[in-house]
Amino acid sequence: MAWKAAPERKPLLVQGARQVGKTWILREFGRQEFENCILLDFAENKDLCGLFTPNLKPERILTDLGVYLNQDIKLEKTLLIFDEVQLCPEALTSLKYFYEAFPTAWICASGSLLGLGLSEQNFPVGKVQREWLRPMSFFEFLQALGEFSLCESLSEAARMTTAISPAIHIKTFNLFKEYLITGGMPEVIRCYLDRRETRVAAFDAVRRLQRDLLDSYLDDISKHSGALKAIRIASVLKNIPQQLAKEVTGSRKFLFKDVLPGRSTYDELEGPIEWLLRAGLIHRIPICRTIQQPLTAYAEKNAFMLYLFDVGLLGAMLKLEPSIIHQYDFGQFKGYLAETVVLSELVNAGADTVFTWRSGTSEIEFLLCSGEQVIPIEVKAGINTKAKSMKVYREKYTPETAILFSGQGTNQKDHGLLHAPLYLAGCSLGRQATV
Repeated sequence: MAWKAAPERKPLLVQGARQVGKTWILREFGRQEFENCILLDFAENKDLCGLFTPNLKPERILTDLGVYLNQDIKLEKTLLIFDEVQLCPEALTSLKYFYEAFPTAWICASGSLLGLGLSEQNFPVGKVQREWLRPMSFFEFLQALGEFSLCESLSEAARMTTAISPAIHIKTFNLFKEYLITGGMPEVIRCYLDRRETRVAAFDAVRRLQRDLLDSYLDDISKHSGALKAIRIASVLKNIPQQLAKEVTGSRKFLFKDVLPGRSTYDELEGPIEWLLRAGLIHRIPICRTIQQPLTAYAEKNAFMLYLFDVGLLGAMLKLEPSIIHQYDFGQFKGYLAETVVLSELVNAGADTVFTWRSGTSEIEFLLCSGEQVIPIEVKAGINTKAKSMKVYREKYTPETAILFSGQGTNQKDHGLLHAPLYLAGCSLGRQATV
């Protein structure tokens, strides 16, 4: 809406993993806000690429498009959408010329694998406004369930740092466990909502759909990266949950050994990891051992954590039974699911870059930069809030603000340390100034 209201605007390029809802949200935006909406789906109709073959002059493209669609296109009343634009590199490049010729036009594009397999000259660098669409957050999950009053109550509690009643906490935490199973993929949540009256059948259907989604991602990898690269990329993706399944001794980080047979160095895995990052399927969290701004300068190049982009898909890859997750009694995996969902909530809330800290046996899961502040965030999946690592970090660096998320319903400040429930992680960016 802010993009639409601007007096001039660059074309809006919406990126994200497959099936996060890019096409739906752009189509719905066009339906609600514009007199006319034209969606060119380059996956559904490959002939559309021919509109961009002669040249990339916007006036000619619009004229030919009008003839092709048999309509008079008036840009001042129309939202023009290029869907799956990565399949037509010329259409992606044309966004540069559309911006220069029609800076007040409403032109959007969406793509799942942008930047993969495309040359730099295809990408309209500096001529588009790039935004990422992520899986649905926990609060959006609650809204999908119709729990609007609960969302409002939790938002108010987070904003004012007021207590959450035990009854509200129990209800919310039960819903949070459902979200750990479904994750935030819109189709998965829709599947769950349609069957929710019979929970066992609903969760079984969710897992089947999640496995189908994972298969589609593996198909994408094979289709867009070549046979040899595909094997390496798929191996890295599958190895992330496999590493979580192992007992870890010492400081945690993503281990390169045995990800690929006979390969054990970062240089050999850098390409596959970068592919998955660009596809939006994973998050890479650099490890810092020294806290000094800018953190980027002190992050180790080949020491980091990798997380899947969706907690529900992580559970499916780990083959965790939904009933076990709902009982909330599944050993060390509980911590990794909690970390994954907290990270997703932070990214959804607008965290640009997230780091992690290691020192000896102490670790802080996430670090956020807010102005000159570095805010440590520790994650405890259960109700044990003896945060030894946070104590070590605070004694060493004396941060103004620190946050501890746990399975408790506590929502209070204690000498600069905010104790808050896991399900309020998405509110943390808006609370930093009040801690």
